Amino acid sequence: MKYVRLGNSGLKITEITFGTALTIGTENKNINFAQTMIDTAWDLGIRSFDVSNNYGMGNAETLTGQALKKYPRQEYVISTKGSWPIGESTYHRGLSRKHILWAFEESLRRLNLEYVDVYYAHRYDDEVSMEEIVRTFNYLINEGKIRYWATSEWPENALEECHEICDKLQMEKPIAEQFIYSYALTKAEQNGVKIFCDSHGVGTLGFSPLCQGLLTGKYKNGVPKNSRIEKSDKIGYHKTANFYEQNKKRIDHFVDICEKFNIKGSHLAILWCLRKRIYPVLGASSLQQLQENIAALDIEVPTEIWNKL
Repeated sequence: MKYVRLGNSGLKITEITFGTALTIGTENKNINFAQTMIDTAWDLGIRSFDVSNNYGMGNAETLTGQALKKYPRQEYVISTKGSWPIGESTYHRGLSRKHILWAFEESLRRLNLEYVDVYYAHRYDDEVSMEEIVRTFNYLINEGKIRYWATSEWPENALEECHEICDKLQMEKPIAEQFIYSYALTKAEQNGVKIFCDSHGVGTLGFSPLCQGLLTGKYKNGVPKNSRIEKSDKIGYHKTANFYEQNKKRIDHFVDICEKFNIKGSHLAILWCLRKRIYPVLGASSLQQLQENIAALDIEVPTEIWNKL
């Protein structure tokens, strides 16, 4: 497992980040499951962990914090997020100073930590001035509560304004942008976000690098048992089937190439992201799935396959 620098910052993360969306705290709320998964991730060399206050409505933070308690705090990087709606109240969403400071303290309490390494502005909020957003996240840095801040799924024009305001105020800029990305779904390369990040020294991470399992080929002959689509009611998430309908041509092409060259779709999908320097945020529903995914790092992909993709 290699360590990589996150943009122009001094922070290094492992090239794979263990993600918890829809798994820890949502699909499975058992501390033993969380402990086993995080222990396995640790044994495989992962030292970067990603949660959010809306994953399992706080359960992911609680369980992940408990599971990481046995490890030296200085030996891993943990990120969490705020701004996503977590309640019905006006004050339970967005990037206002009122919400973010409250949401962050709640996250810190659930994680049972003194600080987090990276705190994400989890979706852009155009109702709050950019100066207020920048000052709020810099306040948390200055207070020692967070080491860096970052953004997730922000549009290119908001990122540009953010950097301009940071320059004007001489304040810390976000060091990373995390967006949905896979071979099937490449909107970050089409909408200017990846180009902006590359040209401004902002690190890029991609969640759903396997397109929620669609790039593994396991849906080719129908919906398998215990798959994301089969469990959609249980986990309260019904978008996976839509991803296939919206990206059918690229998904089918990818699966066909994997079959032709006898390479696992999970491996090729992960290596595709790494080749783009978009570092995968990988979740897993089972120990075996996590182990198989990390095995991608030992695979050498022939140039012919990249050319066909």
